[in-house]
Amino acid sequence: MASSYNSSQAFKVARHFQFKNGVNIETITADKNLTYKDSMFQVITNSKGSSATIKTPPKKDGAIFFFRNDASSGHAYVIQDADGNPIIGGGGVAAGESAIVVCDGSSWDILLHA
Repeated sequence: MASSYNSSQAFKVARHFQFKNGVNIETITADKNLTYKDSMFQVITNSKGSSATIKTPPKKDGAIFFFRNDASSGHAYVIQDADGNPIIGGGGVAAGESAIVVCDGSSWDILLHA
């Protein structure tokens, strides 16, 4: 769905952004379910002992999450939607890799996985 904007004037911000509770850096030992109260920036070390599952919240237009699997992580993690459908499945986000997932309100998709 294409966005429509009502002006050609650029929106300017004179200061940097600071997100309240904006970055989550943690070590997990179990699967994790995100909510919209969680930070959109997730730096996670997976110490579960095997691949972990991280679930995004229910679909919402414009939602975005940034993931980084810390290089010291023992294992990868997969990212699923709230219903358990894979967004990044297979080998998942391996140690040292990053991913950005975005939602248009009807589905989650991968913007970046490297």
